[in-house]
Amino acid sequence: MNIEQIGESVRVLASFSGGSAEPLQFEWSGRVYPVSAINGRWIDRGGEGYSLHFSVQVGEETYFLHFSSVQVQWWLDQVVVP
Repeated sequence: MNIEQIGESVRVLASFSGGSAEPLQFEWSGRVYPVSAINGRWIDRGGEGYSLHFSVQVGEETYFLHFSSVQVQWWLDQVVVP
């Protein structure tokens, strides 16, 4: 297993419904990654605003995304490749 730290902003297509968010796909380095499953989600309320964090599955790889309410931006934090 290989864990790569990324820390780059990404474009995310997400569904917002009933007070929750769910990433459906994201674009990183010109490629679109369809989310096949959400492995986990959590909220970080430390500091200013809040961050919505997601562990998502794309094929065999796991990606960690978060949405920053202060920056109003999605970020790709890391990728785990088996």
